[in-house]
Amino acid sequence: MSGRRAQELDLACIKTLSKSELVDQKEFNGVIALKNIFGADKRELTASFSIRGSDVKADVDVTWYEARASNESRSEFRFYYEPNYIMNNAQPGDNIVIGFNRSGKLQCILFKNGSEEHQGEYLSWATY
Repeated sequence: MSGRRAQELDLACIKTLSKSELVDQKEFNGVIALKNIFGADKRELTASFSIRGSDVKADVDVTWYEARASNESRSEFRFYYEPNYIMNNAQPGDNIVIGFNRSGKLQCILFKNGSEEHQGEYLSWATY
């Protein structure tokens, strides 16, 4: 996969988007792959969202947080993103890659389903 990477990212993961991630919520559940990138502390960052092969970009505020912080027996991390042009144009079946570039900037890169650079199907988050 390294020959098809969007850009050099130090830490990144990939997932194929589902309908519920796009319609019902503006966040991704924070499974181990995301937790490996963001850690266990709440973080508020600016991320650069883009569509691979397009010059369109959107700098968006995102939050990494523990949704069940008050519940000692359950843990559920989430990655919330503000609505933006890139994600408004995402469809189920598209891939999203989330990671930090070598300059430390958070990147969220959308690979449209059917495009030459689409990375295949990932039903759960995987290291990229």
